[in-house]
Amino acid sequence: MMRYFFDVDGVVLDFESRYIQALKQYFNLNLPDNYQPQCWYFSDILKEEQVLEGWEKFISSEEFGALSPLVEVDRFNRVFGGLPVHFITNIPPQYLKARETNLLKAGFQFHSVHCGGFLSFDHGPPRKKADIIKELLNPEETVFFMDDHPDNCVNVHEMFPDAEIWLITRSFNTSFSHPAIKRADHWDHIFDRFV
Repeated sequence: MMRYFFDVDGVVLDFESRYIQALKQYFNLNLPDNYQPQCWYFSDILKEEQVLEGWEKFISSEEFGALSPLVEVDRFNRVFGGLPVHFITNIPPQYLKARETNLLKAGFQFHSVHCGGFLSFDHGPPRKKADIIKELLNPEETVFFMDDHPDNCVNVHEMFPDAEIWLITRSFNTSFSHPAIKRADHWDHIFDRFV
């Protein structure tokens, strides 16, 4: 049996569009409508001291909990509904409920939502996504994992070499390549795999 793990922001929910709009307004940035970030931390448009300030402003806003789906939710549920689906997102734990509510309001069917990734928000070591998967995985189960950050994909591959791992293409990850990690330019590639 396979257990399914998905990143949230940038994979199933459109974090970038709302975040960029918030940054444009907050810092009065003159960005084109079709701007695509070239860096994970948006350091191509923000000064070092603005990165944390912009993040803190956005994450505590109502917009943070009202992201739009990046995937057709009904189609996602037709393919994965009834299967063991878990979302793992690298946000501060106190905002996890807002993200879970966002996913529920959008209509996603899933088993659980967890905080995990390479960023730690409590000054302790980060709880990486592979660690969370290890806790949730039952004996004899295999892993399906999808993320937009290459580091998370490599982390899961290193702990679960037989996992099926997909990186969804974003402007900041186009140069990444790995022989064991598949690339999806859009969600149709994922859905086609299950036809």
